[in-house]
Amino acid sequence: MKIVANGISMNYEMAGSGKYFTLIHGAGDNLNAWYNQVPVFSQHYNVLTYDVRGHGQTELPEGKVATELWVDDLFALLNALNIRQTFLLGHSMGGAIALRFTLAYPEMVNALILSNSVGLNSMSHRELLSLEDYRNTQIEAIKKKGMGAVFQERYRHMFSPGFIEKNPEIAEHYKSILLKNDPHGYIRVLNGLGSTHKTSDLSIITCPTLIISGEYDLFLGLSIGKIAQKSIRDSQLQVFPTGHAPALEQPSEYNDTVLKFLAGAAH
Repeated sequence: MKIVANGISMNYEMAGSGKYFTLIHGAGDNLNAWYNQVPVFSQHYNVLTYDVRGHGQTELPEGKVATELWVDDLFALLNALNIRQTFLLGHSMGGAIALRFTLAYPEMVNALILSNSVGLNSMSHRELLSLEDYRNTQIEAIKKKGMGAVFQERYRHMFSPGFIEKNPEIAEHYKSILLKNDPHGYIRVLNGLGSTHKTSDLSIITCPTLIISGEYDLFLGLSIGKIAQKSIRDSQLQVFPTGHAPALEQPSEYNDTVLKFLAGAAH
């Protein structure tokens, strides 16, 4: 479905009933990435998924793309849908959006789930330069080969060792999700991803918070989740024996963990 929010046409889907639960996908993904989660979560909640600006079918006008703009988009989308409070789950880049949104609008977030999230740690100058080099390499590859180049680079880091060889159908399905994105739009997203690595004062978060990490996450190591868990008061840390995408790699366990956390947070 489409709705105008923050001056653009945003693509979203809603399923289920009850309290609202908003899911924010990672960079290069789109709302289809939650295909294992929506059918389960919507049995308990009114689940909102949407294409972040620069992804899927959400409009991408000219101008700079950055975390602050994505936060504004989410705020406008929720208001356009008359959602005053929601549980919030963000994966990777989506975690940075969820984190900044919670800091900006704490009264709107009933509970926060940061899944393999960007923006939880301070990075050294050398680490930031390394990430910039990685993004530039991706941009050049996308210019030559389209979104297929993203998959070729990503699948080696996205999953735990040996998972793709044992589950090629999951890899192919994930590839089909990536290919739904416009390569030119994703290049603009890559240029804006540096803004997701700005650190925030995590100690001021007061809502119930769950941090999810992957033991074999080569994008965002387990140490990041451990540091964040110590920084966010009374937060919980759940470690999966997966790569960067536990929602894809271990969906049943992931869904159970999330639902159990939300059941406790609702009381």
